[in-house]
Amino acid sequence: MCNHTPECPAIDQPGWDTAATLVHHEDLGWRMLCNGAVVLDAAVTPLPAVPLMPARATRTRTRTRKNAPSREQTAQPIAA
Repeated sequence: MCNHTPECPAIDQPGWDTAATLVHHEDLGWRMLCNGAVVLDAAVTPLPAVPLMPARATRTRTRTRKNAPSREQTAQPIAA
């Protein structure tokens, strides 16, 4: 990945953090080095927490089957 001479150290080698920076997003708090490492800046303050909206009450509907016989229609008379 690195095209520098001398080549930047690989991620698993000592001094990996001295590799040249390819991409730097200071606003997001990270940078990518030419050896493929992504370094997160510890000094970045997190965004303020967004207040959560309370969950809306949901209504539960009871579904009935169309053309299904009701209890009264399926009841059988008891023989005496």
